[in-house]
Amino acid sequence: MTQANKLQTLFKDYFGLYKPSLSKGAALIALLIDRTLKGGELDTSFNLLCREIFQYLQEASSTEEKAEIFRLVLFDKLKFQVSSLRSEEQLSLKQVIRTRNTTPMFMGVLYLLLAKNFHTPAFLGLSKGQIIVCFEKEYNFQNVYIGLNNNGAFITDSELSARGVKQELQILNTKQIIRYLLSNLIYLYTKQDAADKKKFIQTLLEN
Repeated sequence: MTQANKLQTLFKDYFGLYKPSLSKGAALIALLIDRTLKGGELDTSFNLLCREIFQYLQEASSTEEKAEIFRLVLFDKLKFQVSSLRSEEQLSLKQVIRTRNTTPMFMGVLYLLLAKNFHTPAFLGLSKGQIIVCFEKEYNFQNVYIGLNNNGAFITDSELSARGVKQELQILNTKQIIRYLLSNLIYLYTKQDAADKKKFIQTLLEN
């Protein structure tokens, strides 16, 4: 079996699952971009990032505190940047952690992976072209919303409602997120006139 056929099978099996894991989907995207990638490389990169965050989370008790620590470490300490899609590296977990530059959607993926690792309920939403991560707060408090199009700025519930964003917020499931990233690659390859790569991604989306 060729590597291309193997990838097609892996993505078909992935999309055939009822509730596939986001980490597995991110790993498949990374392998699609860098076909020499080894599974252990992704684990090593992600674990190093988690260590950076863990030292600050030890005293955090509330969801809001955890969300603030994620923002401070990622954007203030590590200087992650969110920008428009210009290269494949911005959608590969290993490269994103190395270069600290990615797209709003993939930053959302990174947030969700970190939230799961630190047992913090969160989901990703899309509204009016904005990618928003939501940390679900405890008890009857309001959720914590973070806008990823503007480097992790907090958005209040009232601000979301005033902009009409909350009313149209589409909660994305894991398959939708991975398909969104594949569509990003099609957009990139179209701009780069990379017809073969574009056609291959289209076959994956047909699964």
